[in-house]
Amino acid sequence: MRKIHLKTVNKHKVVFIIIMAIIFKSNLYCQKLDSLKKTDTIYIYFDINKKKSIKDKSFINEQSEFYKNYIMYRFNPSHLNTISFASNTYKDTDNMINNIKNDEFITKKSFLKKNKGVILDIDFFEENGFIKTFDVLYTKVIYLIDKDEIDGKKIKVKQVDMACFTCHGE
Repeated sequence: MRKIHLKTVNKHKVVFIIIMAIIFKSNLYCQKLDSLKKTDTIYIYFDINKKKSIKDKSFINEQSEFYKNYIMYRFNPSHLNTISFASNTYKDTDNMINNIKNDEFITKKSFLKKNKGVILDIDFFEENGFIKTFDVLYTKVIYLIDKDEIDGKKIKVKQVDMACFTCHGE
């Protein structure tokens, strides 16, 4: 009888620990989303090898000077949740005419550790919800770090524009 009681108590402990871990994890993500509201710059870490991550270099009007270096990065888990990040030399044609380029720089790989609190990837969007994350980020300055552009200890960081055509419906 004592063995049965101990097994039951142990099962309850395991269930309690799992429930507490879930509550703590969800609370931790909410806190992180709230902390992003306090910063003006966000970095997106893009890994084409991660699930539902798409990198598209082709564009309809490739002959145009404006689209010469245009790259579209997308987190695309479903047609209802798609966040796009557009990388280009210029933000718009007015900036191209005035030769105002988007910000881009090369930095040390240690940048990733120093800024880990403001570097997001697709997992962050999925865990916090695409619409909630978009609502926090749409007023921020956003830079993208493409894993394919990490060269040894140097990484390329480039300013991008964010769009979400499905994030305005709820």
